[in-house]
Amino acid sequence: MLEASHLTLRHDGLTLLDDLSLTAACGELTLIIGPNGAGKSTLLSLLSGLRMPASGQIRLCGHDPYRLGARELARLRAVVEQAPGWQPGFSAAELVMMGGYLPAGRQADWRDAMRLMRCDALAERRLETLSGGERQRVHLARALLQLLCSDATQRLLLLDEPTAALDFGLADALMAQLRELAQTHRIGIVAVVHDLNLAGRHADRILLMKNGCGAAFGTPSEVMRKERLEAIYGVRLAELISQDEQLRAFVPLSGTDERD
Repeated sequence: MLEASHLTLRHDGLTLLDDLSLTAACGELTLIIGPNGAGKSTLLSLLSGLRMPASGQIRLCGHDPYRLGARELARLRAVVEQAPGWQPGFSAAELVMMGGYLPAGRQADWRDAMRLMRCDALAERRLETLSGGERQRVHLARALLQLLCSDATQRLLLLDEPTAALDFGLADALMAQLRELAQTHRIGIVAVVHDLNLAGRHADRILLMKNGCGAAFGTPSEVMRKERLEAIYGVRLAELISQDEQLRAFVPLSGTDERD
């Protein structure tokens, strides 16, 4: 489990995060949403142990991430940033294999990771021949292999905008895959996304942010309220509800909300 309580971060006189708390359980998909500049990526960098808050506490699978060495931290969590780097000349399979040490008898794990991320057909392709969306899926497979090779009983996968380079159909399919992966492998997945409808459709829990603060946290039905979203994003929304009331979607009716 990932537990963050009362996180505050300041930089150059600006408050980037202010008294923000979050929990994310293994086996669940937790999505972070909010307008541009809300602090989503900043929060993810703290949760992954890459930055330290000015105040507050983070417990990563029961551990203080700032007291762990790099090897121990890698056993517990894997991270895919917004624009992960890559080196021309390597194949997709070679990049994935960089995600974990593969002892004898575990050589098939990298294939499993690529299959789970549905990029196994790209294994022999050079990275420079892949589209941005294809490379993103390969990076996800690399991070997944890191966790599959771990002997930790609790593991977390932290993703910053994993659907940014994907079209609508692939983005929806990836979110469904991530939720299934979380449930099947008991991995806690925390991801930043911009698409409200993807979040409402696939998340187990949602953190809605604005101006470095948590505006709401809970299940999609608890968080995704039309009036709340209009106030946070500053736009008028139409709410579409399926006949069985199981699916909801939001469509912006204008740009900036004229009421502001």
